[in-house]
Amino acid sequence: MFSGIIQGLGTISNIESNSTFIKTFVNLADCKVGSSISCNGVCLSVTSIDKLKNNEYIFSIDISEETKNRSTFNFQNISQIINIEKSLKVGDEISGHFVYGHVDCITKISKIEKLDSSWVFEFEIVKNMKKFIVEKGSISVNGISLTISNVKFDKFSVSIIPH
Repeated sequence: MFSGIIQGLGTISNIESNSTFIKTFVNLADCKVGSSISCNGVCLSVTSIDKLKNNEYIFSIDISEETKNRSTFNFQNISQIINIEKSLKVGDEISGHFVYGHVDCITKISKIEKLDSSWVFEFEIVKNMKKFIVEKGSISVNGISLTISNVKFDKFSVSIIPH
């Protein structure tokens, strides 16, 4: 389980068959093979992990067909930057919302509006997800914990702050 508060970024460094290798400066000293790491919001199990020079880590994950079909990992490529969050431990501050990392679907951004101190991102609602989208409800987009600010017939929006 995760909080949806991104701890850092990772870069896909290699893809070999079913294994994807990710480099990150997120401190993974307390992670091991089998640990769960949220990669762009997808809960994935670490299959290998090594510390490199300059406090950088490289870890690998295996991605199933089901995960590829429901997430953007079907479109992954070398040098792609992704959001990274380590799983919560008992006693950790939540800060965001509880995020499971079980991805339901992919959707499209239909509009981005710049306001004075924030942005409004509008997304299309995937037909079978409509019953889960409610104003002031929680949602995770690429692993980022967000609150739904508005719901229209076939779209929902979230407010994004610079932080």
